Amino acid sequence: MQHHLAIFTQPWLDLILDGKKTIDSRLAKVRCIPHGKINAGDVVYMKESVGHVKGEFTVSKVETYEDLTPEMLQHIYSRYYREIFVDLGFQEFRVKWLTSKYATLIHVTDVRTYENPFPFPKKDRRAWLLLEKPLTVS
Repeated sequence: MQHHLAIFTQPWLDLILDGKKTIDSRLAKVRCIPHGKINAGDVVYMKESVGHVKGEFTVSKVETYEDLTPEMLQHIYSRYYREIFVDLGFQEFRVKWLTSKYATLIHVTDVRTYENPFPFPKKDRRAWLLLEKPLTVS
């Protein structure tokens, strides 16, 4: 089991914490973490992009896609729309989706919200980190 730190913007973070968003989708033009580096059973700590680590979840399943085509993206969109977008709409993400070549779909289970969110010293722009050890959560 590995431990990860994922950076989320709103409303996506709260939607996962509330149990409404059940798949975190990470799409990219180039291969980058978490693609190929995350597995079922891993723990993902959730940090708000300009805030604290607010919770965690366990990965129940991972689906990875490479060399995405518009047809493959349409298939993913059609199959998982509700779990990924929670009826918030797709239009503002259309360009990113249609230009991505890699996708990692992370199925979320066992979500835990922390009573005392805490800071994590991170200064770079990476949206995902593979941690060397678990975070200490009080």
